[in-house]
Amino acid sequence: MHLVLFLSALAGLAFSAPTTSTCHSRDIIRDGGFETGKTPPTSGGDSWTVINFIGASTYYLTSPGSTNHGGKYAFTASLYPGPYSNGMSGDTLTQIMHTCAGHNYSITADYKFNATTANDCSISVQYPYKTGVGSVTTGSGISGEQAGVWYTTVATFQAVSSADPLSIVFSCSNSVHNLISVDRVKVAPFSGNAF
Repeated sequence: MHLVLFLSALAGLAFSAPTTSTCHSRDIIRDGGFETGKTPPTSGGDSWTVINFIGASTYYLTSPGSTNHGGKYAFTASLYPGPYSNGMSGDTLTQIMHTCAGHNYSITADYKFNATTANDCSISVQYPYKTGVGSVTTGSGISGEQAGVWYTTVATFQAVSSADPLSIVFSCSNSVHNLISVDRVKVAPFSGNAF
């Protein structure tokens, strides 16, 4: 009799299976190689969005992409100072990453400058860092870098949330015009120390 009561009491309980994390079930970023062929919008993009225009800067997709195993397209920022921008120009390519708070990640991106004669232009990859923003910045006048040649930049970070921003900032100063391209933007889990 006691066994029957015990079993009938157990039948009324709901048991649940252990849950598994879906943290990395989606792409961390979308269209990192710009292979959809869609030029990013200035608002409401489902992957990349272009914001923070300075001067008379524009942007477009160029072909071919990076020669470092890139694809058909690359994103190119065409930086021109405007009449009221005090010689400055720039724009920002941004997207929200699908990250897991507390997990470490690596970022790689291929880039190239159309002109490298002066160190008046830069590309800066910005990512979350503790309570602020971390970045890796490369200037157009780096010794040994050649105009029109693809190079790769790398950074690591620890995610702050499940929706961390990734921004790539293109900028020039001193009334310089330049074309800066980026391709093969990749974010992946990183097992090492991200600090």
